[in-house]
Amino acid sequence: APPPSTPTSTYRETLQQRRSLTTSKAPSPPGRTTSTQRMPLRLEIKKKLSARSDRVRLHSPDRSVRYETLAQVKCVDLHPQEPWVLSALYSGNVYLWDTETSILLKSWEVCELPVRSCKFIARRSQFVCSSDDMRLRVYNYNTMEKVKEFEAHADYIRYVEVHPSQPLVLSSSDDMSIKLWNWEQNWECISSFEGHSHYVMMARFNSKDTNTFASASLDRSIRVWGINAHQPHFALEGHERGVNCIDYYPGGDRPYLLSGADDKLVKIWDYQTKACVQTLEGHTNNVCSVLFHPRLPVIVSASEDGTVRIWHAHTYRAETTLNYGLERAWSIAAADGSNGLAVGYDEGTVLLKLGHDDPVASLDV
Repeated sequence: APPPSTPTSTYRETLQQRRSLTTSKAPSPPGRTTSTQRMPLRLEIKKKLSARSDRVRLHSPDRSVRYETLAQVKCVDLHPQEPWVLSALYSGNVYLWDTETSILLKSWEVCELPVRSCKFIARRSQFVCSSDDMRLRVYNYNTMEKVKEFEAHADYIRYVEVHPSQPLVLSSSDDMSIKLWNWEQNWECISSFEGHSHYVMMARFNSKDTNTFASASLDRSIRVWGINAHQPHFALEGHERGVNCIDYYPGGDRPYLLSGADDKLVKIWDYQTKACVQTLEGHTNNVCSVLFHPRLPVIVSASEDGTVRIWHAHTYRAETTLNYGLERAWSIAAADGSNGLAVGYDEGTVLLKLGHDDPVASLDV
């Protein structure tokens, strides 16, 4: 059913409750994946960091309900130069981990409600994060100072995306809008994009055409926009349930867009012909995060079934399935200059190293 036309003040504790979708709990595999595992792609997978979450006590916004939960990791991001992973937690905190020493370097108590997304703005030594109090906050990660805080949307903010070269940030919200912010103009909202009919779960810039971006929504569609136009250029439709996540193919000449949805499927789209070129099946619950690895020829997907699946980016063959027994997998991230893969779970943050320092293949092959 579509969401109400006006935001509700009723606090919704989980994404499943908000979607009003019926899902079954997937059975866990009988054993956990070992730290080092060989794949047909000849990639060695090593666990570099495993930071388990603590149990925390939270309150509802009006403080009338108190409950205990795990500090679920809702989003992870890898720093492009430093060996750091940033984790946004359902408890309202943001953690900065050193991936080489497994030391918690810094932590921020952002708010009393879940922080659903966080992204490095490395060229400013900052990060931006979004939370269920409908606000965006910007911190200097060296001084730990809060640089900016402001109300950004009329409902929960699901995702923030930093432009690769311009001073711009996209935010996606349950108010069914996407907003574009300019930090050189004191974080002024310079554009708002409306057209989805349900919660907007994510927006991602196209690295090959940075004046365009795509958005994923629970209205089951993906829409492609220009930053200078208020209406979408076109929509991609084919998922049978809400779309949670998207990613652009970063290399070569393939005009591909990746998507994951509550129909448990991963799809690869050609955004020039607007056709679905492949559907990847295997997950047994909602797909929460997908990516084309920027350095290796693999597609990675994470799901509420607790698994991270790795697929060959050219043949689409299922290469391996990882399960570390940390419950639902919510977020995955990679950085251009490394073979690392960060994963955020219900019960913690994991960093994996795929292959050796020199990749066994290139996306441009």
